[in-house]
Amino acid sequence: MKQPPVIFACSHHRKGNSDLAANLFLEGIQKAGGNAEIVTLGDLDFHHCIGCLNCRTSKDNLCIFATKDKAQDLYLKIIHAPFTFFTSPIYFYHLPSRLKTFIDRGQWAFEAMNQSAPLFYNLAQRPSYACFVAGRPKGEKLFEGAELSLKFFLKFFKASLEPAITFKGIDYPEDLKNQPDKCDILIQAGIDAWKRSLQS
Repeated sequence: MKQPPVIFACSHHRKGNSDLAANLFLEGIQKAGGNAEIVTLGDLDFHHCIGCLNCRTSKDNLCIFATKDKAQDLYLKIIHAPFTFFTSPIYFYHLPSRLKTFIDRGQWAFEAMNQSAPLFYNLAQRPSYACFVAGRPKGEKLFEGAELSLKFFLKFFKASLEPAITFKGIDYPEDLKNQPDKCDILIQAGIDAWKRSLQS
């Protein structure tokens, strides 16, 4: 396994519930005998997609901003990782802005897939996992928009999003930490993800 699994911590601030979820998932992977890289997406800044469609005709379908920030390097990590994990708070029933920008910039991969670009030759389908944490205690479709956006973004990279782990009413920084049953769910998810990767 050359490229390790990649965990994307997508909150805009540090040491909150999303960061803890990332660390708990990593703990599970390590308990199962593996390891993973954590990317703190919330600390990075990306140019936003400007809808120029240059990626439709450019060499390797590269975005005009591919050399201007770190987004392209992260897309390659998604492509080469055996699995990925995204942990994110929910803002206004959706994903935080930096993750949305990262998703929008993924348009180049959509164009590359449609044109059967060499980067995607023989690329196996791989799983992806997610945990969404919402401060709201209720809301029938609280996670629906976030999950759909992440699902179809990852599809460009031949990564299939498994049903997300979702927690409602997790608002203050210590809320997840103070609920060990939810912490155990994330640890077990990391264990299961690593074991599954060894079988593929």
